[in-house]
Amino acid sequence: MSYTPAWTNADAQGRVTNQQWIGLCDVQELAEAVNRRRRLVYLSEQSFDAAEMISVAPLPALREQIADTILLPAAGGLGGEPPTPEAMAWLWPVADENENGVLAPNEGGDVSLFEQLNGTSDWTDASLSAGDFAEAVHANELRQAVEWISRGRWTLPIYFTTGLFSLLPDTPWMGEAIGNNGSAELRSVGYAVFRAAGSPIRGLTGATARASSQIEITADTPCQVEVYRVKRPIDFAVNLPTWNEYNPGASLAWQTPGGTGPDDAAYVGTLNLSAGVPGTLTGEAVRQAFQAVLDGANQFFLLRRSDTGYPTIYVSGRVVVEFDLSTPPN
Repeated sequence: MSYTPAWTNADAQGRVTNQQWIGLCDVQELAEAVNRRRRLVYLSEQSFDAAEMISVAPLPALREQIADTILLPAAGGLGGEPPTPEAMAWLWPVADENENGVLAPNEGGDVSLFEQLNGTSDWTDASLSAGDFAEAVHANELRQAVEWISRGRWTLPIYFTTGLFSLLPDTPWMGEAIGNNGSAELRSVGYAVFRAAGSPIRGLTGATARASSQIEITADTPCQVEVYRVKRPIDFAVNLPTWNEYNPGASLAWQTPGGTGPDDAAYVGTLNLSAGVPGTLTGEAVRQAFQAVLDGANQFFLLRRSDTGYPTIYVSGRVVVEFDLSTPPN
């Protein structure tokens, strides 16, 4: 998709011209764009001192955030086992021979930000200090950088923390396991942390999921597994769902016991799994499931075994969310 930011003082290419002053609104817009990307990598917003309209003071801090924090995001910051997110990579969004390569400041990726930006290994006038004046090139490099930081690939574990057991339909059960012997079933329900609690939202929001996104499931026994995105709100901390009810505390029942009725969950796809070999779902159904989550739906998933057999099967999963940022805002 085309990424078109809205800069206030800009020519037809979205750039400050050499005849213009760098204004307070330009710095504020850059700070907002940088903070948007901080939130996307699960960090809180940071305050940038705009100082005087032509002051260079905020620019080094904005540069540092882009090159050292946003382009090199720290995975695992939300904890958990395995830690979440497992990985975050910004991808080159330009339709050329490097498209979708990993974008990095210099080495460590497929595409170098600075080489693309100005053919060097650093910002223009890399040693800007408080006594210098901000020039058009300084603002324009920052604008160009945030415009390129608009496509990502986040890898998030799915925490299958609870089970739905048909033989004990009013009792929460263990997660990370599925079973189906033809007369009784154990299903597994879990969540991925697309976004963290709090305001403003930290994590994935204001973005468009790409069809290259994936759901990956691994089982320890050959089986056929159906994957669903759960629509119902679930409290994984103190009010675990059961086969009959998604909210036992309020006596709220699934439309269909086991949680796969059309009001309960959206079917995503089926995988034929070999033991210990990850199976991958991708395509439009996955994109739609992820887009619903990016737009604010529950970030929950359900697995059921659709073939039959006697072993209890242990499963793990993760999602690979590829996305483009929506604009505006920047």
